[in-house]
Amino acid sequence: MATRNNPFFNSQTSYLYRPLSNLNHMHRDYQPDWDIYTCSIEDNPAIIGLDLDLRRFAPLKDKPNAIFITVYLNRPRADGFPHGDEFAMLGEIEDLLVEQLEAKLNAYFVGRTISNGVRDFYFYTGNTLLYDKAIADVMINFPNYRYDFGLKEDKTWELYFDYLFPDVQEFQRIQNRKVLRTLKKHGDIGEKERQIDHWIYFGREEDRELYWELVQKDGFLLEENGRSTELEYPFILHISRTDPADEHSIDQLVMSLWDLARQMNARYDGWETTIVSA
Repeated sequence: MATRNNPFFNSQTSYLYRPLSNLNHMHRDYQPDWDIYTCSIEDNPAIIGLDLDLRRFAPLKDKPNAIFITVYLNRPRADGFPHGDEFAMLGEIEDLLVEQLEAKLNAYFVGRTISNGVRDFYFYTGNTLLYDKAIADVMINFPNYRYDFGLKEDKTWELYFDYLFPDVQEFQRIQNRKVLRTLKKHGDIGEKERQIDHWIYFGREEDRELYWELVQKDGFLLEENGRSTELEYPFILHISRTDPADEHSIDQLVMSLWDLARQMNARYDGWETTIVSA
């Protein structure tokens, strides 16, 4: 489990979300991609939620300022997370904060955390005029909640990339879950075995050969040795094996292939399979 230390603020706190409307004007290729993952913040269990697609465009030159808003839970569980009814209230607070800061500051909501009885919301903006009033105008509707807020210049979006964004292993697990959610949506039974295909990209042909020598001992089949147009990773290995596609099996399988690729300075590029519904 990854550990996070907030580089900006002495506060901790998160879950999934809807896209911001003003982000749709940022870039025509932008596609909201909100997801969540578990980690620890200052040795406390935490959940972080963020818009992953922003990584393709950040840092945004016209949004150099990071805003945080900390809301203190009234009665957190022993693990520091909210009870169901309070979680619903935090959702209401979030919706109003996003609506207000988007309208008043043209701010982007980029992520949130929840940990140790605290929920933090994070925004980036160019306009900071009366940002404190914009926040206060929302929180006045929730008199039973204590809150703090702050502002810091962050031209490189360090908060987003170094604090909110998952490490490379967790990012791969998130991608795994996305594929599994799509499969399940179409009626897939994850516990059933089927062919699962994997692609790995290499900088050197000899690394590809060594990788294949190792994985074929584990029952993988060679589908293709190909070439790509990538300068850094021109050699492709396409392999397959029959496996179940439940979350536990996929994480074990994919992360073992991913880790072996990292050891060889290669890139595990992803997997795909067919839907098995009966």
